[in-house]
Parts: sequence; structure tokens; C-alpha cells
Amino acid sequence: MKMVVGAPNGLAYSMSVGWVSARWPPNIIFPDMLLAEFLQTTATINTGNSGGPLFNMVGEVIGIVSQNISKSVGSEGLGFVVTSNSARNLLVPRKVFWSALQGILLTGRIVTIGGREIPVRGDIILSVEGIPVVSEDNIEKIRNTLVGMAPGAPFKMSVLRAGKVIELTGTAR
Repeated sequence: MKMVVGAPNGLAYSMSVGWVSARWPPNIIFPDMLLAEFLQTTATINTGNSGGPLFNMVGEVIGIVSQNISKSVGSEGLGFVVTSNSARNLLVPRKVFWSALQGILLTGRIVTIGGREIPVRGDIILSVEGIPVVSEDNIEKIRNTLVGMAPGAPFKMSVLRAGKVIELTGTAR
């Protein structure tokens, strides 16, 4: 039995339990995360669990919640967790920018992608540190800019939230 804790949909102190149902080697599940090994779990994963720990029954962290793949927007589907060994190997030896943010570069007025309707929720990132999010090259520039920042340095981000452009300030880690 394994446990996932987090704050799904803003509800703090939430826990779900389940089994590890599969172990996936790197370069199988997510093309954006080629080097990470994943555990597939039956523990319910919702929005807000990403980045939270997956514990075994003796309280050891065995992974970091990544995401849920679902045909709907609900919690049913396949839950995936990056193994703690992968996280340690990828993050500890060198400074790597890795966040729980994942996205699709939107152009025009997209409501379907690949013939599939995609629900649009949350903030839409327009720019980071003045670099507009308009191409894969600019996304790489943003990643490199954030990696090069000293821990604790502030950075600015423009987002579209509820039809309004707002400026946010974050802190580099």
C-alpha cells in the first residue's frame, strides 16, 4: 500500500492510498521527461497533488507525484510518480530547472488539439522575465534564464487570468 498526500483543488491535508501497479523505465511514458523512471499508482491523483510525495507504508518517500493521464478531467485514469531515485539522480548532482508546470504552446484560438477537446483552466503564461512564450526556442530561453538566476532572486511573469493580464513575481530556487 502506498500513500499520496497533497492539496488537490486547494484542499489541504488530503491523502489517498493505492498500490504501485507498474514501474516504467526512462523514455517510455513522457517524451518531455526522457531520463525519469516512473511508478504507476492506483492512488488517486488530482490537480494539486503534483510535486507531493508518494510514501511507502514505513513513511519513506519513494517518489514525487507527476501527473494523471485521464480521458476526462477527473481523477480517474493513470497516475504517475517520478521515482525518488530518478529525482535524486537528476536534481542533486547538478542544478536543473524542473517544475511541476507542464503545458502546450498555444497559437491562435485553440479549443481542440489533435481532434480532442482540451479544457482550458488556470493561468496562461504570456511571458517570463520579458521573454514572450511564443515558441519552443523562447521556452528554452526562459528555462535557461531561470536556471542562471541566484537562489532567492526575484523574477517576473505575465499571465492571463480570468481575461485580465496580471504581473506576478516569483523567487528563483
